[in-house]
Order: sequence, then C-alpha cells, then structure tokens
Amino acid sequence: MTKQARNSFFKSLSIVVVCAIILYVMATQTFIGKGFGRVISDAFIIFSNSPSGEVSQVNWLKFKSFVISIAIFAIVIVGGLTYWISQYLLKKDRRYIVGLLQQSLEPEDLPTLDLEYREIQNELEKIKLTNQKNQDALMQETQRTKDLVTFLAHDLRTPLASVIGYLNLLIDSPEISTETRAKYLGIALDKAYRLEYLIDEFFDITRFNFQNIVLDYSKFDLTLLLQQLNEEFYPILKKKDQMLEMKISDSCLVDGDSTKLVRVFNNLLKNASAYGFEGSKIHLDVSSNKNQLEITITNEGQTIPPEKLEVIFDKFYRLDSARSSNSGGAGLGLAIAKEIIEAHHGEISAMSDKGCTTFILHFPQERE
Repeated sequence: MTKQARNSFFKSLSIVVVCAIILYVMATQTFIGKGFGRVISDAFIIFSNSPSGEVSQVNWLKFKSFVISIAIFAIVIVGGLTYWISQYLLKKDRRYIVGLLQQSLEPEDLPTLDLEYREIQNELEKIKLTNQKNQDALMQETQRTKDLVTFLAHDLRTPLASVIGYLNLLIDSPEISTETRAKYLGIALDKAYRLEYLIDEFFDITRFNFQNIVLDYSKFDLTLLLQQLNEEFYPILKKKDQMLEMKISDSCLVDGDSTKLVRVFNNLLKNASAYGFEGSKIHLDVSSNKNQLEITITNEGQTIPPEKLEVIFDKFYRLDSARSSNSGGAGLGLAIAKEIIEAHHGEISAMSDKGCTTFILHFPQERE
C-alpha cells in the first residue's frame, strides 16, 4: 500500500471514530438516546412488586443475546466496510501501477507523479534503461555477427578459389617445371592453412558464446612460456621487420591454465604485430607485487580513438574492418583474452596515446 493509500485509510478510520463519538453523545446527551434507553429498559428490565416496594430485575439471558447480536452485526458492518475501503484503495493503486507500466514500455519519458509513487517510478525508469541498454547491446552484437558472417563467407571463398585454381593449373599443365610446381603447391598449402584458420574462428564463435571457460590449473614458469612464444613469433615479426623486447625475471612461477594463457598472449602479440608499424618494437614487461602479476604489451602504431577503446574487447569487433583477408580475423581475439583473464580472477584494459597502444593485464600469481 502506498503512502497515499495509507493516508486515505487513516482518514476513513478517523471518520468511523468520529461517527462513534457522535453516536455516544447522541445516546447519552439527547432525547434520542433517552428514548432508546427507555426502550432498552422496557425490553430487558422487569419490574415486580414486593412487600418492601417495587423491585427491578434485569433479564440477563435476553440482554446477552441482544449484545451478541449487536456485536455480530457490528463486526459484519465493520468488516464489510474495511474490505470495501481496502479494495477501493488497492484498485486505485493498481490503476496507477498499470499506467506506470504502460508508460515505462513506451519511448517517451515517464510523467512526474506524486511523491508517494516516485519510488515506483524510479524503479521502472531503472528497468526501462536496463532493458533499453540490453536491447541496444543485443542489436549491436547481432549486427556484428551478421557482418562477421559476410566477412568470413568472403574470406572463405577467396582462399578456396585459389586452392582450386592452382590445383587445376597443376592438373592441366603437366609440362610445368618442378620449381614452378613446388611454388604453386606452396601457395595452395598457404591458402589451405588460411581456410583452417577461418574454420577455427567459426568454432571459437560457438565455443565462447555458449560455454563457460573451465580452467585447468597447474604450476608453470611464465618466463619460459613467454620465451618459447617469442621464438614462435619470430617468423611473424620478421615479415614486418619488428622486434619483441621482453622484460621479465629469470623465473616467474604462476598457478593458472597455461594453455589458455598462451592463447591470451598469442592473441595480444598477434594484434600488436598486425597493428604495429613496420620496423617498430613491441615491448612485453612482467612485474609482480603482493601475489598480483602485471603484464603490459605495448606496440607502436596508430593511436586508437577513445570511442573505439571502449568497445575493443567486445565480441566480433574489428578495429579496422578494411583489413585484408590474410590478416583480418573474426574479431574474437581480444574478447577471448578478456574472458580467459577474468576467469583467472583478473582484469584486462587498454590505453592508447601518442602512437603507442598498451594492453595491461592483472591477475593473481597464485590461485585464489
């Protein structure tokens, strides 16, 4: 019951009390009350004569029946009146709430209501804003998914056409030299690897949309893991004449899922290389403070605008939709990295300023 309903109820109760006082005054101070008293006296008091004079006697059985009847009648009247008042007030509240609900589903702003309904209005405003935000996020992700399907369909067709074309060329031209044949086979193999990568992207979409990440914790040396990753990235970095500089202690033991953390570093380093300038350096620094690891990966490239930094970890978001088929992915790398780090009870963020973009990771060194 709202404040207004409670006020109406107390007003009604006050009216009943005032009516009772008026009836009491009428019964004791007016001729109506005196007349009613004589009726009661005639009905319940029996007068008889005795040697000592006239004697009065109350017929208690009859009086008790009368009092019980009056009490039952009063209870019925009061109960019925209370039920009617409560239903009236509840119906009034329901009309207000139904009106608020209808208006909360409309795009227009809610009207300013009485103070007692302001709390309901505020809650409905919060629900409305939350629903609108969820709808906007769903529409954006749906649109990105549609764009992704378009990109990947095109990207799948391009390497597949190359594979078919070079294989047909080898079949139709048996007289070509061994060197040329090896070159064509190499190109077809590269395109086949590209197809495999895109198919893996499709599997990632399903896996990271419908499954929670389950971690397989183990103790491993982060320094050794990053050194191995540096060696694996050497051919990728060499294509753009880039260099990876690491700053880490000789040994850094970490309790976590090494396989999934490798994927995080792989995605971040691949991203740093793809968006870094040719001939630039990529810096990877690791520090530890009170069981908290801080890892930063910095590359030299175009400054990312703040509005793009806000959505850079969203699924299916690609910083540059115009990237070529050979370098563009599904836009899941950073989203997957964020989910893995958060599964380790950590957090990941990004900052970009003056031609340098830095990804910052924080997560516990020991399992919590």
